[in-house]
Amino acid sequence: MTYTADAEVTAAVDAMRSIPARPSLAATFPVGHNWHHSRHAPLPVRYTRTARRLAHCGAMVPEGCSTKDLQRARDNHRLNVDGIKAVLSTLWSFRLLGWLPSDTCYLEYDQISEIVAAGRRRPKDTRDLMPRWFTQRYSDDELKSFRDGHEA
Repeated sequence: MTYTADAEVTAAVDAMRSIPARPSLAATFPVGHNWHHSRHAPLPVRYTRTARRLAHCGAMVPEGCSTKDLQRARDNHRLNVDGIKAVLSTLWSFRLLGWLPSDTCYLEYDQISEIVAAGRRRPKDTRDLMPRWFTQRYSDDELKSFRDGHEA
């Protein structure tokens, strides 16, 4: 028994191998300015996002993060292993100074590093450390929850 669509298959294969006369359909899709935020953001932003992600995945508790969370943070934020180790070390030192994972929601990684370098303990009220954009985003009850160290 022979296959009767030989000519059709050959034509389809030849068409797939040939260079198209016009651009591909994918080239016509609109690509936004902020496409793939986390992968193409500036390095300080990627460090901040990695710190926030890992803090909420367990980097600030003795058990630590899972391998899956570390891999996901590395892949999503394009940080190398040394960068991830630095973030984990900083977060653990941050925790030993009495800070909580919820504090990473409003602090940048550079601010966290400065706090760790200065050895500054967590104050009773962190309202002064919260940036304006953060205080406008949440209600007073949610801000009180953040200041107490809980998630909103």
